[in-house]
Amino acid sequence: MESGFAKGGVRVRRNTIGLLLVIVGALYLLQTMGWIRGISFGAAALLLIGLSIAGSGLRRSRPRVFTLGLGLWIAAIGLFNILAQAGVTTITGGDVLRMGWPFLLIALGISMLFGRGVGVYVFTTPRSSGQSSRSGSYKPVRSGTHFVSDLKMGNEPWVLEEDLHLQTFVGDLRLDLTTAAISPGVHRIEIAKFVGDTKVRVPDNVSVRARAEATITGSLHVLGEERDGVGAVSLEREEIVPGADAELIIDVHVGVGDITIERVPTTQFRVF
Repeated sequence: MESGFAKGGVRVRRNTIGLLLVIVGALYLLQTMGWIRGISFGAAALLLIGLSIAGSGLRRSRPRVFTLGLGLWIAAIGLFNILAQAGVTTITGGDVLRMGWPFLLIALGISMLFGRGVGVYVFTTPRSSGQSSRSGSYKPVRSGTHFVSDLKMGNEPWVLEEDLHLQTFVGDLRLDLTTAAISPGVHRIEIAKFVGDTKVRVPDNVSVRARAEATITGSLHVLGEERDGVGAVSLEREEIVPGADAELIIDVHVGVGDITIERVPTTQFRVF
């Protein structure tokens, strides 16, 4: 049975978001009619997303400090973007983005010290033999390891024979494909996470089609090209090696964090 605190948290979250939707809708209506100017759709979306995340941290009897802090931080980015565009303050959402990381780390530490910690899970779902990845038919295999910090894969020689799916919640992820014996054919590598940086190293003797996306904010570095921003940002690149036996389709999605997908010459392989 839910406690009164949990029910109250859900009720407050619903009422707050409902009120904000009414206010934002009214402001956009006024802007459409030309009565006011300078409201950013992206900033308002960040504000609503942040408050929704913060409200989810109040659903249980014990508040989730990290989730609450993350939501308030994202909401503050959107709020100060709106206020800066309206000329109310000189502090922008970018300033809040830069200053918020230390407080987010503090909230994460408090959550791990006094709470149940942040649930971070890693799953691998290799494609079963004879099945096409386009069919969406995968044989799920759980690694049995829960990570609350960084995940590194490829520190030692390994074999890539099938599709690979990695999912984490919080923490950095390092995937080194230069140490892998890659079997001939097309291999899909999908990485999904919420908060943290991701780095993928790819050998230069295979073809690669790469796509990176940060849905909230992030900086993307994909095969020599860069892109960053607040709000949804994505970048796609491909490099085809004539005569290569293997092709990698790499798809990385994060909520908040940097993504790096880089080529490494076969003469410079090293574990990172």
